[in-house]
Amino acid sequence: MKACLDCLPCLARNATELARRSARGDAALEGRIAAEGMRILGRAAEEGYTLPPPCYARQLIDNALAMCDGAVPDPWAEEKRKSTELALKLVERMGLFTNDNCHNCSPIANINLSTGGTRSCASVAVAQERDPPDMSEFEKRLRLAIAGNILDFSIYADLDIAAAMETMKEAFTKPICGTLAASSADAQERVPPSDIVVELKRRMDAAKSILWIFDNCGEAVFDRLLIEPYREKITLAVRGKPAFNDLTRAELAESGYPEGFAAGGVVSNDDGVPGVVDATCGDAFRAAFSRADLIVAKGQANFETMSDRTDKPIAFLFLAKCPVVCREVGAHPQTIQVILRNF
Repeated sequence: MKACLDCLPCLARNATELARRSARGDAALEGRIAAEGMRILGRAAEEGYTLPPPCYARQLIDNALAMCDGAVPDPWAEEKRKSTELALKLVERMGLFTNDNCHNCSPIANINLSTGGTRSCASVAVAQERDPPDMSEFEKRLRLAIAGNILDFSIYADLDIAAAMETMKEAFTKPICGTLAASSADAQERVPPSDIVVELKRRMDAAKSILWIFDNCGEAVFDRLLIEPYREKITLAVRGKPAFNDLTRAELAESGYPEGFAAGGVVSNDDGVPGVVDATCGDAFRAAFSRADLIVAKGQANFETMSDRTDKPIAFLFLAKCPVVCREVGAHPQTIQVILRNF
């Protein structure tokens, strides 16, 4: 998926935010970083947007890190820490893990989504239009994994658990919008939500090797709910360098993934693109991608950078947030997307 003119406002916000975070109060440096960022975007426009949006975001990140001369190696470090802390508090409140080291998940039949601490079935508490027993264990785990993409962790940086819990309920009230296609070039077939969930589960059950590509910190804590039953055949993939608030190896353990958690281990893309671009990924990542029977990719940026790939079946799981992505997939804003490509 290539960038376009409509991507500029978002990328410009990235440029100015990177300048602010990297300059650490040095107004002159902040101005220089922002100005160079705008020049990068200007060149992208002149060249006709030949790359996916995350690739231009990477250029902005590299520019900021270089111009602050290493003084701020990770501009989003504090936000990532707070996001993970909030997510861990939320899953604790919901009673999703069975022990203190968060190594094993409890069954998802009963989830506490109330703000007062009373245990209740999540689907009973928040879903008014469907029979709660119809929601399978797999679908609950899937919805909770996507819930991390629904929650804008920066809004709840003060750890407002009650307000965040209200937002979490959206994971059970929003419909799942699914499309299925044999390849990225084929017409996307709209599939009933129940069928898309069943098909995803069928492919995850049948796969001998799954590569799980993370998105953001905080969100990664919730991903564990869907990863847990498939740990024996999953390889975890992270960003190789700081890329906004995306997960790197540095945040894995504190997000609930201790050494040996996944049988396939951990690979990084050896890159700082907030997504996956084959040409700039390292050999270990490419090998893991090649070995996998199924790729599960979380978040919009992974979709933006891999939506045109035809070499592997890929399940894209994300909340449709940006107008460009919504237009690309024919989705309404703020809808849960389960897009199955090359299936």
